[in-house]
Amino acid sequence: MEEQYGIQGAYVILSISFGIYLTMRPLTTYLLRRRLLELGQWSHEAHRQMKEENQSPRESLKWGLILFFTGIGFIVVHFLDVTFDSSLAYGVIMVSAAIGFLLYYLLVSSRPNAN
Repeated sequence: MEEQYGIQGAYVILSISFGIYLTMRPLTTYLLRRRLLELGQWSHEAHRQMKEENQSPRESLKWGLILFFTGIGFIVVHFLDVTFDSSLAYGVIMVSAAIGFLLYYLLVSSRPNAN
């Protein structure tokens, strides 16, 4: 039965995880703003800063690098000729995604803030 799902199972899990992220992010942003309003800490400066954070080009860079390196991980798994029953395949994909995160961190930490 497990052989029937293969990589499609990974796609389903990834899609569900992404959907949960897309649902939770606006909710947590709303809760943060509401809490700041309740505490009297909300100002035009805080509003501007949160708006800039959402429109940051670095956010696109981060997700682009992560998806790029995850794709490279899938390609490496394909050429290693291992099945997804083995944990090696998932390890390669996770390590390649982690390399994307680390590269993003190195790029962002080496540049001074543009603001």
